[in-house]
Amino acid sequence: MRTFLLSLLLVAVTVAARPKSTFIEIRSLPSSVKGLAAIVEKEKPSDFRKQALWAMEAKLREKGEPLTDPEAVDALVDETLRRVLDDMASASDIYKWEGDDAPRGDLLIREHLYVLPGRTSASFSKTYTVRPMGKRIDGAYRNTNCTLKVSVAKSAAEWFTHVDTRGWGVALDPIRATDGVARVVLRFLSKAGTEPASARHERPVWVGFFRQEAVGGPWLPVLFEPAGAKLQRDQETTLLPADPKEKLTDAMKQHLFAVRVGDLALMNPNRSTLHEAEARWTSLNGLSGSVVDAKNIGWLDVLRMDDDALVRAAGVLKIVSLGGTVTTDELVDVISNVKQARVQAEALLALTKLLDASAEAPTDEDKAVLTRLGGAGELKLLGTVARLKSGAVTRLYKKGPKGWDPVVPKR
Repeated sequence: MRTFLLSLLLVAVTVAARPKSTFIEIRSLPSSVKGLAAIVEKEKPSDFRKQALWAMEAKLREKGEPLTDPEAVDALVDETLRRVLDDMASASDIYKWEGDDAPRGDLLIREHLYVLPGRTSASFSKTYTVRPMGKRIDGAYRNTNCTLKVSVAKSAAEWFTHVDTRGWGVALDPIRATDGVARVVLRFLSKAGTEPASARHERPVWVGFFRQEAVGGPWLPVLFEPAGAKLQRDQETTLLPADPKEKLTDAMKQHLFAVRVGDLALMNPNRSTLHEAEARWTSLNGLSGSVVDAKNIGWLDVLRMDDDALVRAAGVLKIVSLGGTVTTDELVDVISNVKQARVQAEALLALTKLLDASAEAPTDEDKAVLTRLGGAGELKLLGTVARLKSGAVTRLYKKGPKGWDPVVPKR
């Protein structure tokens, strides 16, 4: 008994001597965007705040309703532009005047910035005065007032011509809002340089979040991150980590994927050439590498039904690169409706491989019609698409309601 009491006493002393254990607080995220916004706005930087940010971003991007009130849209664009320009003018070493190793800040000394029509009101017009203080700003402009006029281009064609050949333009994603919280995305494009006319997406793509206490009231920032200290041109957005070694979460990847798709939709459809970076985008292989892989290939399904031909092409070609299943009709759609030769070539290569691997036996009627159209030769057919090799000439045909028609690449 004595031994037992002694042992019990020793255990008690040992437990008492141990340091107090750390209390782990388990907190759950709110289900509403408004609740998530409150955490993002008020909490100190932490993993919990980061989780709330990405949950809010995903809910607004995927389920937020497009904001259609012209006054509200104009007010948000005005506030966002003001904050972006202030960041560009700040006394940092991020923005550079020229070159490709950092975001450019020469936007500040341009006379005019054109807005792509369709999101803001047609009458949106603002004038901003900023004083560039950046360490890499041209000395002739540093610490002097610069005035920038911003207005909406008369047409999309005018906007594309301006950014492809002359100066800067800004485009807006649909502003999505719910629970009095809005997500605003600005994309800046500029003339790419002395190479053949084509615009270049500037970095970063600006993403900001704002809240409204009452309908019709002012929009206040929930989160509007400035450019990170180590930000380079391949930094995708202001919400992604500036450190390339930081692992991207699935939520970050989905956000990056949405940014990429938005970039694709802003390429001038009348341009036949692509920059190297843009060529990678057509397969959704961004500057930070491939975001969509075999595990999340399902993300690409929505692109196959997009109104923009280049967005559809990106989805189809990425599926091909991941070994997924596409149809001959989808590949012919790319060849027929996307002007860029490099994209057409990718689709043609994929179509050739598909026909060689899975061709079906043509009916006697189809064979007779195609031979009459293209002459005798090697015929391969799959679905509603056929390829006829006659000597050194290869022709593609698509079967429609009225029979077989030649596939004509867009020029």
